[in-house]
Amino acid sequence: MDKWLNHPTAIKIMSLVIGIIMWAVVHFDPDSTPNNVASLLENHNIDGVKIEAYGLDEKNYVLKGLDPQTVKLTVRGTRTNLNAARKEDYRIRVDLRSVTEGVHTLSLQLDLPQGIQLVQMTPGSVKVTVESLQTKEFEVDVQTKGVPAQGYIAGTPIVRPTNRVHVTLPENTLAQVSRVGASISVDGETSAIKNKAVKLAAYDKNGKVIEGAYIDPAVVEVEVPITYPFKTVPLQFVMKGRMPPGLSIDTFQPDAEQVTIYGPKEALDQIDFIEADIELKDLAKSGKIPITLAMPNQITEMSPDKINVDVSVVLSDTRTLEGLPINFKGLGEGMSVKIVQPATGKADIVVTGSPARLGKLQPGDVTVDADLSGKGPGTYDVNLIVNSPRFIEQSGGVSTATVEIAADVPATVSPEENASGGETSGGSGGSAGNDAGAGAGGSGSGSGSTGDGGSGNGSGSKP
Repeated sequence: MDKWLNHPTAIKIMSLVIGIIMWAVVHFDPDSTPNNVASLLENHNIDGVKIEAYGLDEKNYVLKGLDPQTVKLTVRGTRTNLNAARKEDYRIRVDLRSVTEGVHTLSLQLDLPQGIQLVQMTPGSVKVTVESLQTKEFEVDVQTKGVPAQGYIAGTPIVRPTNRVHVTLPENTLAQVSRVGASISVDGETSAIKNKAVKLAAYDKNGKVIEGAYIDPAVVEVEVPITYPFKTVPLQFVMKGRMPPGLSIDTFQPDAEQVTIYGPKEALDQIDFIEADIELKDLAKSGKIPITLAMPNQITEMSPDKINVDVSVVLSDTRTLEGLPINFKGLGEGMSVKIVQPATGKADIVVTGSPARLGKLQPGDVTVDADLSGKGPGTYDVNLIVNSPRFIEQSGGVSTATVEIAADVPATVSPEENASGGETSGGSGGSAGNDAGAGAGGSGSGSGSTGDGGSGNGSGSKP
């Protein structure tokens, strides 16, 4: 026994046992209970923990409401763990993967920091409102703001790659969309704005941005022309000279009939058309005629400034038009006229043109005028003006007429003078009426030498 007690290993074992007994005696508290161990944990309240929604099918639905948006937590843990945890470490989530349109009450999912336990969560569920989305196509409306440099104007914005976009919103909100577009500044600009990227927005009728709109594409490129003022005017083709003998124009097709001119507004206001000269003597065969347009004074640019005219030239034909009425222009007030020559009181003329154009002539396409402006009573030889469709011209027939202009009989004459005058005037009118259809037919009932003069058969007296 003494030998065993003197062994080094035995001494070490006995020392360890005595040490354990002494530690237990020192730390033993006869009044302690199991609850004193639990008293090392603390409760902690956390207000306003935000609820996170996830899993919603955002292509077809939108989350319109989350009630409430935060919850209150009561948690338990050691002071060390509670102090180490941040508010962001407490995550409250709601799963929307299976929800459809409508109002839903869903349970909350809790994720707590390590070493912390939930005591209470208020509330334990959330009311979720989900609306279905609808998509509608809109035309992009880009508006300019500001004023370009003096003398310049801003053109209509050009949108690329497309001027139509799709807007996705809940049905009720989508109905409020009045326009989709953006604005772009042109203030002080002197040249075109090109490839400007702008972000689109949806606006209601009051011009207020509708938030939450999904626009596809959301960004477009815009070009804004910045130019001098411009104006579009027609081309007026001026035929100069005469066609080579025996030839006529059958078809005449320019590749442009209007041009756009740029320049100061005061210069544009003075221009109603642009002339394009055609030298007829040079049209010996069919083909395309290049024409360089003359730039008017103060005009800085013209588009196009060159055109081509496709002309078909054919052998001429003629056609005689008989009995065309002669229309009088400019006859003075209180005057009447009758035709002395031609004796028929009508014009027979010969016109030349392509066979196809002559064949399409209708009554009224060719008219004959005589200008009597400034002429008083008397007999005159007047030139006849033949008005015909383009590329048909007079080549023969009468070119002048002899007319007699007389003052009308005053309305205040005695019955005897009127009766006497009826014979003379009526006879004259009847004679002219029978011959030319243009006499000053009288209104009396006298028995003039012409027999029917008293009835005033002359029909073409006073225009």
